[in-house]
Amino acid sequence: MAEILEDEELEEELDNLQIWGVEFDKLVTRAEFDSYRDAVFFANAVFSLAEEEFHHPEVTVEYGAVEIDLWNHEEEAITRKDIELAEKIEEKLGNIDWS
Repeated sequence: MAEILEDEELEEELDNLQIWGVEFDKLVTRAEFDSYRDAVFFANAVFSLAEEEFHHPEVTVEYGAVEIDLWNHEEEAITRKDIELAEKIEEKLGNIDWS
């Protein structure tokens, strides 16, 4: 069972994240890119991180953008595991070599 975050804990964690917000009880972000290729490249990096963490976010790829929704399907809430994956996704986004 994953640790569900209470509202106060979630607000505290959101203060430490740069690109995430909450919509419809999900942790959400949208990253924009210069091309479809870059969006797909980033989405694939997210998929790899998710597999490593055995966590499966909703990911939508558009031309020049990737939307990600994180929440625990079993708990139907945002959990510590979602925050941990969000942090790793932010780190990956900051470290991508686009060349």
